[in-house]
Formats: sequence, C-alpha cells, structure tokens
Amino acid sequence: MRKSTLLSLIVILALGATVIIQASGEADKLAGVMKKADIDSLIGKLRSGELQGAQSLFEGEDGPYRVYTSYIENRKGAADIHALDSEIFLIMSGSAEFTLGGEVTDKEAKSENEYRGTTISGGTTYSVAAGDIISIPKGTAHQMNPGEGHILYIVIKIKG
Repeated sequence: MRKSTLLSLIVILALGATVIIQASGEADKLAGVMKKADIDSLIGKLRSGELQGAQSLFEGEDGPYRVYTSYIENRKGAADIHALDSEIFLIMSGSAEFTLGGEVTDKEAKSENEYRGTTISGGTTYSVAAGDIISIPKGTAHQMNPGEGHILYIVIKIKG
C-alpha cells in the first residue's frame, strides 16, 4: 500500500475516532496540538536519558485511541503482542530492523491482553527508517531493533 494511501486511511480513522470521542466526553483529553518545538524538546529529553519509556502525547482514560512516543537506543526493543489493540508507527528519526508476525518465543503476560518477550521466531523482518509508516493489526507480534543506533517513532494505538 502506498504511503499516501495509508496516510489518508490514518486521517479517516482519526476523524472517525473524533466523532466517537466527542460523543463519549473524551474530546477534551484527546484534542490539541503538539508543536514541533515541544516534540523536539521531548526528543532531546529522551535522547539525554532525562526521560525514559513511552511519553504520552494525547490520551483519554476511556478514549478510543492513544498517541505516544517510543524511543529505543543501542538495544533491541521488547517483542510485544497486543491481543485487542492495533497500532500504527510513524518513524520520526533513526532506523531499525523491524520484525512483524511470527511468535514471541518467551511470551509472558504483562497485563490482561498484553504480552511481552525478548525474541520473535518466524516473523518477517523489514528495514525501516524516518518517514516510514508501519501498521500492526491486533494480535500480531512485533519488535524493533535499532542495533547500535536509535529509532524514534510516534505510536497511534487504536483500542480494541
């Protein structure tokens, strides 16, 4: 699927989610603008180690989606499976080998419907870099490995 087609699909999904959240009262928590200067500041703090882990950009307690950052440097990311939620990754900087599909060989439940491990067996590995978009359907194993570099991406998690 072409990037422009996928980007159009993301916009349509976001507009549909907006209608849903306005009906549910979550619009105030999910509505807003994240300016480039704020994102650059956040990236600087992630790179320096001042901040660690996922950083929420837009999130409502019961909203239909969540938007947050993920930053991995000099290590392999966790192998994840989200049984109910789908995700879209927008790669902002860096590059990585990204594995999609297969089985998490040492899968453990980290919470209800969320599984994590250290390796994936049998998936397809892609080289990804800034500007790429990744779509991960619910229940699909996935793992990011930037090797000795870094990868910074924005995650749109669509709750199932």
